[in-house]
Amino acid sequence: MQVKKVINNNLVYSCDEQGKDCIVMGRGLGYQQHPGDEIDAQKIEKVYKISDPIRSDHFTQLVKDIPLSHLQVANMVIDYAFSILDKKLSDNIYISLIDHIDFALERIEKGIPLKNKLLYEIKRFYPTEFLIGTEALNIVERQLGIKFPEDEAGYIAIHLVEAEVDTDNVNYVQQSVEMIQAILNIIKYHYSLELSPDSLAYERLLVHLRYFADRVINQQRLSSSDEKFIAKMIINFADEYECTKKIRTYIQKTFDYEVSDEEMIYLAVHIHRVLSDRKARVNKEESND
Repeated sequence: MQVKKVINNNLVYSCDEQGKDCIVMGRGLGYQQHPGDEIDAQKIEKVYKISDPIRSDHFTQLVKDIPLSHLQVANMVIDYAFSILDKKLSDNIYISLIDHIDFALERIEKGIPLKNKLLYEIKRFYPTEFLIGTEALNIVERQLGIKFPEDEAGYIAIHLVEAEVDTDNVNYVQQSVEMIQAILNIIKYHYSLELSPDSLAYERLLVHLRYFADRVINQQRLSSSDEKFIAKMIINFADEYECTKKIRTYIQKTFDYEVSDEEMIYLAVHIHRVLSDRKARVNKEESND
């Protein structure tokens, strides 16, 4: 690989094997280097390949003034997230998470922690991303000796969620969390019961609600299924369908989104599973008494 342009002592522009532009990071990689010089492969720590030219420009402007130690820690966190999440992350994760970790380190060093008002909900609705955020705190402490508060694990989780859905909507997670919580409350009060958060049926409902929230926020709709099938499912899950009518009204008023019959059927099925699981648990507990 050859130097195309030096960004700073630790970052240079180059091209990969396919001739595509990339940014190469390594301690002292750009020191006294000039266009056309060969890059010392032993110094390379990270190669950034950001396909969107606008995001690539934003990334360049961001990283040129960030301390190398901050970049290295952020890279460790991002690499760990890629290894855990079974999902594609947007290139924007390199911009949003590096920027957040750099700014958070500055804040913590100045004694300015930032409370995360969504921390409890993030733990509940995005457990995998939150666990990655928790490990990120461990990475920061091991590498830099700086202890982040738990709130930062929640913020890191937010950036991961946004990268999963590839959105620039800074309110995406808050909107999603509020929607999921409201739907769970509708179910709770419709049936006058507490849901069991430790059940598999509940976890499946949360996963479905995450995708549902994403469709609502981005105004995307499922394609219609067979009308006879929908009519049959409405009969089979009549009570649960009544509950979804309340969810439809809430979504319409709050997000100006018309929930389709197909969406309502999916919701009804998941509600049915949660109720069936709860009933089985109650019966088991009563039989053991």
